[in-house]
Amino acid sequence: MKKLVIIVAVLFSQIAFGQAPTQDLEVLMIGASHEYDPKIKQDLSGIHAKIRAFRPNAIFGEWLSPEDEKSIKDYWNKKNVMSRYERLKSRKPLTDSQLLNEIARCEKILETNPNDMKTRVDLSVAHYLNFDAGNGYFQMWFVGKHLQKNPNDKEVFDYARKMYFDAKIDSVQKAVKNYIDDEYDYIAHPMMVELGIKKMYAMDSQRWDEQWGNAWEKADLFLYDKMDKFKKDSTSVEGKKIYDLRKMVKQRMAFLQKETIRIYGKDHLTEGLNSPEYTEWLFKINLWAEEYRELDFFPADLFGQKFHYWWQRNNDMCHNTIDRSKANGFKRVVIVVGAGHADIMTKRFREMGVKVININDAPLK
Repeated sequence: MKKLVIIVAVLFSQIAFGQAPTQDLEVLMIGASHEYDPKIKQDLSGIHAKIRAFRPNAIFGEWLSPEDEKSIKDYWNKKNVMSRYERLKSRKPLTDSQLLNEIARCEKILETNPNDMKTRVDLSVAHYLNFDAGNGYFQMWFVGKHLQKNPNDKEVFDYARKMYFDAKIDSVQKAVKNYIDDEYDYIAHPMMVELGIKKMYAMDSQRWDEQWGNAWEKADLFLYDKMDKFKKDSTSVEGKKIYDLRKMVKQRMAFLQKETIRIYGKDHLTEGLNSPEYTEWLFKINLWAEEYRELDFFPADLFGQKFHYWWQRNNDMCHNTIDRSKANGFKRVVIVVGAGHADIMTKRFREMGVKVININDAPLK
């Protein structure tokens, strides 16, 4: 059996013991789905109650800060970011100093009239022009939810089309679709409103996106190309291994989905995603499954690189959370992130001396 390269083990040994547990910060970790099935109404009451009991100072989401967005020249979503920026800039050509004044103006109006949806559109545009996508999205979420409840409000929809939406958004249904059934709609934004948290804090990192993408592509292309070739010869030792492996993956995924529904119910997907079995499986199947390493041709070096850059991104996300919490005096923060990040971020936070509570383990009082 091909031996696994030691790059990851060395990386962990260098990092894990380099930090004393000195961070004055508590994190409530919530792994979530980026897209919940709209056909299954989710019961978030337990999640919301635990966030409420945690009494966070801030909520962090999977967004880039304006500083990072401006400094990173290219990553998977940069083309879309710049296309949106150019569209909004042509509609509202504000200078940097005017941007800050516009944000302050809108926030002042919303203090006394939070239901002014046109002002929320203006504030969203200003945030996006400032490369603050997390807060631009937050403001447009208010508009989307308003239109969901008031689909005949032509005045608000027309204003949003004029100032923000691109030409493809030609109906209220299309406009609303962009702001519902994700982790922000179900978890982060409603709790921000309830708790009076007016700003979404960014923690994501895309510094390693190019290296990560290249490593992922090389590792997967090599592995699955080999697997497909051996699959044609099911009588060979490797062909039998691959058949059994794919069968195991399919059965394990079906079992976990069934168990998640049995334990938590279809309407408690978030709790299921944060169960130890599910978080371990998400990590293993994408990055580090023992079963794959049993294959003679397993590209250990390529998967080591793939994991290295994934680790770097999550390490950055933890550092960003700590640094921005310190800068703002936060002691308790909620992190809402794609479920695949939750396990590795939890481990890394704990290595750095941060107290982390899994949402399933959080007390209600």
